[in-house]
Amino acid sequence: MTGTEIYKRTDAYESEARTIRLHAPQWKLLLAYDGQRSLAEVALSAGVSFAEALPLTEKFLGSGWIAEQPITLDQYLKRTGAPDISAIGAAVLPAVVLHEPKPDAVVAPPSPPPLIPKSTITLSNPPATPPPISTPLPIKTNHGPMRLSAVVDYITSLVGNTALGQILVYRVFLRVPSELLQAEEIASVLLVNDTSLIRSEALQKAIADAVLEVAKRPLPDGVYAAA
Repeated sequence: MTGTEIYKRTDAYESEARTIRLHAPQWKLLLAYDGQRSLAEVALSAGVSFAEALPLTEKFLGSGWIAEQPITLDQYLKRTGAPDISAIGAAVLPAVVLHEPKPDAVVAPPSPPPLIPKSTITLSNPPATPPPISTPLPIKTNHGPMRLSAVVDYITSLVGNTALGQILVYRVFLRVPSELLQAEEIASVLLVNDTSLIRSEALQKAIADAVLEVAKRPLPDGVYAAA
């Protein structure tokens, strides 16, 4: 699940609704599936995190209470930010030929080297020893801790719409390895005024790579605190 899926309550839910027993937050999420909003938008409206909404959605699907709804191309492009290939055209690159087949040919045997009189044989100078290749030193960055609130604000600003920006934030952090987030004791990402500072260089790189992969933009230096 990416957060862009749209679900709607089924007839099976309507027939079983009076016998279903759930906790109040779960009821709030189940009743939010209206066949119009995406999973990420439903989670926001129900007041639960995307990570909490995923297993509950799978439970509701397994019980037959909700079903995924098909969406139009315009809805898909709007929610994912993908370009409309049908409008801009798509070019298929030609196959890359690694080796051109060559016709079989008769290979003539190599001719023997010419005989050199002993009186003309001279010793050639030994080849010069090439200079040692210097290994470049690793480049160290001067970045300080990464400000999580600045990362969230930057991702949201790329879309220009708060709801879609929050969906983009979810998609980015789904690409970040959970073990790196847990090592920094980050259980969830607040969409407003998150005060978390990320000091792990591995987690900083994972977040920067995820932003570049999903949003196609590099993170600016402004998301880092002073070193």
